[in-house]
Amino acid sequence: MSAERDESSEPMASLEIRKGMDSVLDVGGLRFVACRREVDVIDGGITLYVHSATPGDERELLRFDLFRQRPHYHAPATNEKETSIDASRSASIEEWGVENLTQRAGALVVEAGFADLAPNLDLASIRAAANDLRSLLAGLAEPTEISHFPIPSARLAAIRGEATA
Repeated sequence: MSAERDESSEPMASLEIRKGMDSVLDVGGLRFVACRREVDVIDGGITLYVHSATPGDERELLRFDLFRQRPHYHAPATNEKETSIDASRSASIEEWGVENLTQRAGALVVEAGFADLAPNLDLASIRAAANDLRSLLAGLAEPTEISHFPIPSARLAAIRGEATA
């Protein structure tokens, strides 16, 4: 008998995600795609996707959820495991994102498992784009698009910090 639960028999709820329009910055072989996202009543802030922008290669490499309560990133972007962000040495979580992405782009791309891409990056251009990235993040539109995702009711209650019967 399997120790795993059969989530298909659990009562389901709906997780609401509100998203703003994407803004894009291409620099040094990377494409930064940013938007504002609100995850139900749980958390939200800026999500910053990092893609390869080299010709013929548009892989999504990293995802940074620069959220108010639980800032974290995913390396690679498809990894469900979150790496927590400690932004205590930065003025804000957004500044942490700008500093790390512009100063550590090569190392982050390698951490995400894309070492083959790292030698193709123009790290000097990426470092020089810090103010452009700050402007991109500062100018993001408020969320207007709404999506709903099914999630087990007990899991959503736990995420919200609600007691379950």
